Amino acid sequence: MTIKNQQWKQLAALTFAHAVADTYVGIIAPVLVPMQEHYKVSLSLLVIVASMMGFCSNVFQVPIGHVRATWKTPVFIAMGVMLAGTSVFIPNLPAMGNLSLICMVAIAAVAGFGVATVHPEGLRAVHGLDKLPPSLATAIFMVTGFCGFASGAYLSSSLTQHFGLNSIMWLYLAAPVSIIPLLLCKVKLHVDTRKADDKPETSDEIPSVPFVPIFIMATVLATCSFMQATLLPTFLHKEAGYELSFSGLSFTLFGVGGVVGAITWGALAPRIGHLKVLIIGTLLGAPLTALYLWLAPQSKWAAILLIFTAFIVYTGFPLCVTLARYAKSSLHFSQRIGLISGGTWGTAAVVIWILSPITEHTGFGPLLHLVWIGYLIACGIAIYILRKMKQQ
Repeated sequence: MTIKNQQWKQLAALTFAHAVADTYVGIIAPVLVPMQEHYKVSLSLLVIVASMMGFCSNVFQVPIGHVRATWKTPVFIAMGVMLAGTSVFIPNLPAMGNLSLICMVAIAAVAGFGVATVHPEGLRAVHGLDKLPPSLATAIFMVTGFCGFASGAYLSSSLTQHFGLNSIMWLYLAAPVSIIPLLLCKVKLHVDTRKADDKPETSDEIPSVPFVPIFIMATVLATCSFMQATLLPTFLHKEAGYELSFSGLSFTLFGVGGVVGAITWGALAPRIGHLKVLIIGTLLGAPLTALYLWLAPQSKWAAILLIFTAFIVYTGFPLCVTLARYAKSSLHFSQRIGLISGGTWGTAAVVIWILSPITEHTGFGPLLHLVWIGYLIACGIAIYILRKMKQQ
């Protein structure tokens, strides 16, 4: 077996573990309405619980990415997936009022820590696959995680609709299964000794841009995706009146489109230009998102539009991660990756916390319109960076 083929297998093992870990993050938001009926608590408080795991899983990435910068073993990835699976217990606690909420938050923190170990560790392992195109390898790793996140919506909503909330616990079985390929493929992590300004040789023409605007743009894009994941299923079920499994399926379709789009654009970005792809994707994604939100309450068929929207727009975040790998900054690689993959989504969770009380008065629909506005903001940042580069 050639080294390149071996690295493709290692990438597949890493992406599988990433997908399983992120699946556990996506299982709570689609079943908030059944949880509200079971626990008899405010829906806005449950929104905070759903976003708490995302917050913890991303904030913890920053210190983990720094502390583990020189370790080769993937044991933290395996341990992380096992801890991430504990999120299946969040919708299965006894109904004890506020005490239930406290227990949910505690479990979310534990599961979030588990997910946190998978991202910077996995990205560092991907960074060491030097025989694979960086843009494509990064896109595959990132979007399969997002696909797992989105698939969790359909899995949990379908299981709950047909078998009740207790059936979600069976999803924990995927955690130990995902560890097996990591061991069989002998995955090793890249040792982070390279300084921030030492760009490795690569076949991709990846521009070196300032890290701060890339981080801001990635934060905006992460917030848009997080809002859709957290609010869209409940909007479709509670306000548009669709069945629970369809509300979960809708966001899963967004994930499928995002996977195909990010891999496609990730392969084309070195030829077209990473920033140009970002501009095109966000500029087209804004009106498509607005159109979907207008059509969604009127017809189930509007869900098909989510596939095309995600195909165009979701590639923006993986491309930001790719740009962060070689960005101009005093930070080391593992620190930049911890911030770009963790700090962005952690900030997105805080935004959800701030906005969730508003849903008690406005519903979920008006807040979802902030998503396409966010895409326009990200487009403006990408245009700004591109113009600055041309001036230099």
